[in-house]
Amino acid sequence: MTVARDWTKTLWPASYKGVPFWVESDAEEGGRRIVVHQFPMRDDPFLEDLGEDKRTFEVVAYVASDSADVDAATVVAICLTRGPGILVLPAHGPIRVRGNGARRYRERDMAGYIALRLNFIREGAAGALVSVAMLANRVFLAAESIAGAIAAAFVANVTPANPDFVFDEAVAATQDVLAALETVRSTEPVEVTASAAQRNAIQALFDGAADLIVDPQTIASVPAGVVAVARALGDALPADRALAAFRSLAVEPSLQANPVGARYVTPAAAAAAANRDAANRALRLAALTAFAEAVARADLKDRPSGIRLRAEAAELFESELLDLPASEMDLARAIGAIRDAVIEYLSRVVLDLAPVLTIEANLSKSSLYWSWRLYADPARSGELVERNGVVHPSLMPLAFEALAR
Repeated sequence: MTVARDWTKTLWPASYKGVPFWVESDAEEGGRRIVVHQFPMRDDPFLEDLGEDKRTFEVVAYVASDSADVDAATVVAICLTRGPGILVLPAHGPIRVRGNGARRYRERDMAGYIALRLNFIREGAAGALVSVAMLANRVFLAAESIAGAIAAAFVANVTPANPDFVFDEAVAATQDVLAALETVRSTEPVEVTASAAQRNAIQALFDGAADLIVDPQTIASVPAGVVAVARALGDALPADRALAAFRSLAVEPSLQANPVGARYVTPAAAAAAANRDAANRALRLAALTAFAEAVARADLKDRPSGIRLRAEAAELFESELLDLPASEMDLARAIGAIRDAVIEYLSRVVLDLAPVLTIEANLSKSSLYWSWRLYADPARSGELVERNGVVHPSLMPLAFEALAR
């Protein structure tokens, strides 16, 4: 015997982002984006299909209770919040949408009953249609912008005042920062012309540190110079070497902040420690700026390496953000902007990178055999040897890693 469906038991309770309401009626609209091209002396038009149109939902909703006014305000507020959420409609069920508007239907209001018109758009792609090159350019633009915030924070935290050792600590810390950059310049394979230019820039800042710091008109040029040198060295290094060098500089233990606490028995000692911390932070942020630009220039080989680099970049920038006081919001915004640019760039890049597979075999074959078998391209045998650290290309291990494509 056929049993009729009990519709009252199969309808979903309506809500958006967990806030419930009742539904009087709802409408769903969608379609395709068809462009009609008509030509002279031709009877048939050409219809160009540009893909599916946006899917919209219009809901006439209401709340009914002794607290209907509060409930209605809650529904409206949740519909105007940023970001996607789950809309549940009685006959449709859950849909991932974004709120696109809310309107009070006051002409339908009654005592304890408030009507609303809610509009939603089905959630679309996770990111805008931007190119990898455009996202990389955003990283470089954020690197340009952060230099000013680093300089302003340095000026605000350095105290070039009496007693003399407070001022001397600011100068000595700045010279130590420049010495660290000189170590990068002299130990890494920096392009020759750039190396010579940055040697002169470092020397000029080192020799003039005292005169620059004591003058309120020129003190900002010290951190600006540190950032400029770090970025120039990063540009003149191979991307992989720049990543390693500036990563090490950013996490160098001797450059980390020291909390100014009870161990500084005098205000002058605390001021001297703050001067060194300000110089060290300027170097760390300069190193992170150069690191970010190296990320945008790096040639990533596979998806796992891109994911690891993204996680590492996020942690490096977050460590600086967590140490910032509430008074340095401009610097926090600048650090957040360059962090977001790096993360968005890497998130887009990893989509195009090949995953890594583990290949297993019963017999050991040569890298030439496997490069032909996997890729139909014998020129990629060197890639297999390098990735797996094989001693001899004729003897690949029984289990090894290879790119999926």
